[in-house]
Amino acid sequence: MRTAIFAHRGSKANRPENTLAAFEEAARVQSDGIELDVHLTKDQEVVVMHDEKVNRTTNGTGQIKQFTLRDLQELDAGSWFSGNYRKEKVPTLKEVLELLSDYSGVINIELKTDRNVYPGLKNVLSGSSTRTVQIFRSSIHLSIMNP
Repeated sequence: MRTAIFAHRGSKANRPENTLAAFEEAARVQSDGIELDVHLTKDQEVVVMHDEKVNRTTNGTGQIKQFTLRDLQELDAGSWFSGNYRKEKVPTLKEVLELLSDYSGVINIELKTDRNVYPGLKNVLSGSSTRTVQIFRSSIHLSIMNP
Protein backbone atom coordinates (compact mmCIF):
# COMPACT_ATOMS: atom_id res chain seq x y z
CA MET A 1 0.00 0.00 0.00
CA ARG A 2 1.38 3.38 -1.05
CA THR A 3 1.34 6.31 1.37
CA ALA A 4 -0.71 9.25 0.08
CA ILE A 5 1.05 12.62 0.11
CA PHE A 6 -1.16 15.63 0.85
CA ALA A 7 -0.08 19.22 0.27
CA HIS A 8 -0.99 20.86 3.57
CA ARG A 9 -2.31 24.38 2.86
CA GLY A 10 -1.05 23.84 -0.67
CA SER A 11 2.64 23.55 -1.41
CA LYS A 12 3.47 25.76 1.56
CA ALA A 13 7.15 24.84 1.74
CA ASN A 14 7.88 26.83 -1.41
CA ARG A 15 4.80 29.06 -1.88
CA PRO A 16 2.78 31.22 0.56
CA GLU A 17 0.27 28.93 2.27
CA ASN A 18 -3.39 28.82 1.22
CA THR A 19 -2.82 30.95 -1.89
CA LEU A 20 -3.52 30.17 -5.53
CA ALA A 21 0.25 29.90 -6.08
CA ALA A 22 0.49 27.21 -3.38
CA PHE A 23 -2.43 25.22 -4.77
CA GLU A 24 -1.19 25.51 -8.35
CA GLU A 25 2.22 24.16 -7.29
CA ALA A 26 0.64 21.30 -5.31
CA ALA A 27 -1.31 20.26 -8.42
CA ARG A 28 1.76 20.66 -10.65
CA VAL A 29 3.83 18.26 -8.53
CA GLN A 30 0.88 15.84 -8.53
CA SER A 31 0.28 15.61 -4.79
CA ASP A 32 -2.30 12.94 -3.93
CA GLY A 33 -4.39 15.49 -2.09
CA ILE A 34 -4.59 19.11 -1.07
CA GLU A 35 -5.68 20.28 2.38
CA LEU A 36 -7.08 23.75 2.87
CA ASP A 37 -8.95 25.72 5.50
CA VAL A 38 -11.99 27.95 5.10
CA HIS A 39 -13.57 30.86 6.95
CA LEU A 40 -16.43 33.26 6.32
CA THR A 41 -16.05 36.96 5.60
CA LYS A 42 -18.30 39.68 7.01
CA ASP A 43 -20.40 39.43 3.84
CA GLN A 44 -20.66 35.62 4.13
CA GLU A 45 -18.16 34.69 1.41
CA VAL A 46 -16.17 31.46 1.88
CA VAL A 47 -12.44 32.25 1.79
CA VAL A 48 -9.36 30.07 2.15
CA MET A 49 -7.10 30.84 5.11
CA HIS A 50 -5.85 28.83 8.06
CA ASP A 51 -6.02 31.36 10.88
CA GLU A 52 -9.11 33.21 12.11
CA LYS A 53 -7.03 36.40 11.95
CA VAL A 54 -5.25 37.79 8.90
CA ASN A 55 -2.23 39.00 10.92
CA ARG A 56 0.22 36.14 10.28
CA THR A 57 -0.15 35.70 6.51
CA THR A 58 -1.15 39.14 5.21
CA ASN A 59 -0.23 42.77 5.70
CA GLY A 60 -3.49 43.36 7.58
CA THR A 61 -4.70 42.87 11.13
CA GLY A 62 -7.98 41.60 12.52
CA GLN A 63 -10.37 38.70 12.22
CA ILE A 64 -11.52 37.46 8.83
CA LYS A 65 -15.15 37.81 9.88
CA GLN A 66 -14.57 41.59 10.26
CA PHE A 67 -13.58 42.00 6.58
CA THR A 68 -15.77 42.05 3.48
CA LEU A 69 -14.44 39.94 0.63
CA ARG A 70 -13.50 43.08 -1.28
CA ASP A 71 -11.51 44.47 1.66
CA LEU A 72 -9.87 41.12 2.35
CA GLN A 73 -8.73 40.71 -1.24
CA GLU A 74 -6.99 44.09 -1.12
CA LEU A 75 -4.53 42.61 1.39
CA ASP A 76 -1.14 41.23 0.37
CA ALA A 77 -1.10 37.50 1.18
CA GLY A 78 2.33 36.67 -0.22
CA SER A 79 5.03 39.15 0.82
CA TRP A 80 5.38 37.62 4.30
CA PHE A 81 6.73 34.55 2.48
CA SER A 82 8.73 36.25 -0.28
CA GLY A 83 8.64 39.50 -2.22
CA ASN A 84 8.12 37.37 -5.34
CA TYR A 85 4.55 36.69 -4.15
CA ARG A 86 3.43 40.20 -3.20
CA LYS A 87 0.55 40.03 -5.69
CA GLU A 88 -0.99 36.96 -4.04
CA LYS A 89 -4.43 37.57 -2.57
CA VAL A 90 -6.60 35.67 -0.10
CA PRO A 91 -8.55 33.37 -2.43
CA THR A 92 -12.18 32.37 -2.23
CA LEU A 93 -13.00 28.68 -2.09
CA LYS A 94 -14.67 29.08 -5.48
CA GLU A 95 -11.45 30.47 -7.00
CA VAL A 96 -9.45 27.56 -5.60
CA LEU A 97 -11.91 24.96 -6.88
CA GLU A 98 -11.91 26.61 -10.32
CA LEU A 99 -8.10 26.58 -10.36
CA LEU A 100 -8.11 22.89 -9.42
CA SER A 101 -10.92 21.87 -11.79
CA ASP A 102 -8.61 19.48 -13.69
CA TYR A 103 -6.84 18.24 -10.55
CA SER A 104 -7.45 14.53 -10.01
CA GLY A 105 -6.45 14.33 -6.33
CA VAL A 106 -8.52 14.67 -3.19
CA ILE A 107 -9.38 18.13 -1.88
CA ASN A 108 -9.70 18.14 1.90
CA ILE A 109 -11.58 21.20 3.17
CA GLU A 110 -11.27 21.88 6.88
CA LEU A 111 -13.98 23.93 8.56
CA LYS A 112 -12.11 25.85 11.21
CA THR A 113 -14.62 26.32 14.05
CA ASP A 114 -17.85 24.79 15.27
CA ARG A 115 -19.24 28.26 16.01
CA ASN A 116 -19.40 29.41 12.40
CA VAL A 117 -22.20 28.64 9.99
CA TYR A 118 -21.10 28.12 6.36
CA PRO A 119 -24.24 28.93 4.36
CA GLY A 120 -22.43 29.39 1.05
CA LEU A 121 -20.37 26.21 1.22
CA LYS A 122 -22.97 23.90 -0.25
CA ASN A 123 -23.50 26.19 -3.26
CA VAL A 124 -19.77 26.54 -3.90
CA LEU A 125 -19.24 22.78 -3.74
CA SER A 126 -22.25 21.93 -5.89
CA GLY A 127 -20.82 24.13 -8.66
CA SER A 128 -17.42 22.43 -8.47
CA SER A 129 -16.22 20.08 -11.18
CA THR A 130 -13.60 18.67 -8.82
CA ARG A 131 -13.64 14.89 -8.71
CA THR A 132 -13.30 14.37 -4.95
CA VAL A 133 -13.89 16.91 -2.21
CA GLN A 134 -13.81 15.94 1.45
CA ILE A 135 -14.99 18.16 4.28
CA PHE A 136 -13.41 17.43 7.64
CA ARG A 137 -14.35 18.53 11.13
CA SER A 138 -13.73 16.89 14.45
CA SER A 139 -17.42 17.24 15.22
CA ILE A 140 -19.70 18.12 12.34
CA HIS A 141 -23.28 19.28 12.46
CA LEU A 142 -25.01 19.33 9.09
CA SER A 143 -26.64 22.63 10.05
CA ILE A 144 -23.31 24.43 9.48
CA MET A 145 -23.65 23.81 5.75
CA ASN A 146 -27.34 24.57 5.41
CA PRO A 147 -28.75 26.65 8.28
